[in-house]
Amino acid sequence: MNVLHISPRLRPGGVNQLAADLACGLQQAGFRNTVISPPNELVGKLTAASVQHHSSRNIAVFTYLKELQRVRRLINSTKANIILAYTTPASSLAWRACANLPEEQRPRIIGIHTTYPRHPGWAASLNRCDAIVAISRHLRNELTHRARLDSERNIWVIPYGVNEELCNPDYKPSDAWIEQWLRTHKELENTLSVCIPGAITPLHGLEDVAPILAGLNRIGIPIHVYIAGDTARADRHYLSTLKKLYKKSGIEKQITWLGLRPDLRDIICICDVVLSLARVPASHDRTVLEALALGRPVAGYDHGVVGEMLDAFLPEGRVAPGDTSGIADRLEQWHAYRPHMSEELPYPYRLGDTIRSFAELCTSLCHGR
Repeated sequence: MNVLHISPRLRPGGVNQLAADLACGLQQAGFRNTVISPPNELVGKLTAASVQHHSSRNIAVFTYLKELQRVRRLINSTKANIILAYTTPASSLAWRACANLPEEQRPRIIGIHTTYPRHPGWAASLNRCDAIVAISRHLRNELTHRARLDSERNIWVIPYGVNEELCNPDYKPSDAWIEQWLRTHKELENTLSVCIPGAITPLHGLEDVAPILAGLNRIGIPIHVYIAGDTARADRHYLSTLKKLYKKSGIEKQITWLGLRPDLRDIICICDVVLSLARVPASHDRTVLEALALGRPVAGYDHGVVGEMLDAFLPEGRVAPGDTSGIADRLEQWHAYRPHMSEELPYPYRLGDTIRSFAELCTSLCHGR
């Protein structure tokens, strides 16, 4: 079976790497894969896995016709049976490229959604796909609620699982890394270390750190928070407001700004707890999933995909959205005893689960002709 991947945003990290992982995994499963994407650091990985890569430009007004012609040529040359389109514009491009093909030669189009669509014609693109995939139940519900889909239309939910070789409960930072960390970050004995990863924006609820720490300080729980987010790209005014809030609340010395870190996996492993304080339900949260896969307890607001993942990994980590007292209570409990975490990643949050589910979907669509 020949699979053509169209990914205008392919790049390392987060859900943007999904196309590369799927192409390599499906190639290993016996499918023949071709990826169309802008040049990026993942091309070497694709080549090493015997996946063909064709460079493309962003799908914009001035380049649309050229990209449309390129996709048509690749459909013919690769004899594609399936097209995996990773954005709404990519789904639309795939549909137009196949519009004039005879039914028996037309590839089946699978539209993959990793976030809320913003393209003006996204609802129409959904109905043009032969199958629709959402990477979380929350996103599926949002797509169903917002789009005028056919009444009998089914949306597959296939989470983007983690690579067990990189994220598993047995992973530990190197001794040299730990030694360097302890030299740089000295904490008092018995201090609860908390990591808050993610972009520094109002959506991530960093203001809630102040009442959480204030509540724990009142009952004498020693705690230190490490904020792992890119301060260089954060809004200057918002960052300044946060720092003033922490200073006014008397918790300034309990906060360490780590900035953007390539060793986030090691930081998560050395901290006791990971927090998710997002004020808006998210359709995906790769960092929270990786933290849970590494065996680290996560406390977070019970909405969106974070609530879904905590339900599967650590139900006691769920707290009502906005309930800072509930977060503080959970941290107090976990300071006294570490919650039990499963030593195995639950289905369907492993990368192998993701690849098998897509392989089954592709096969069923081809057999359903």
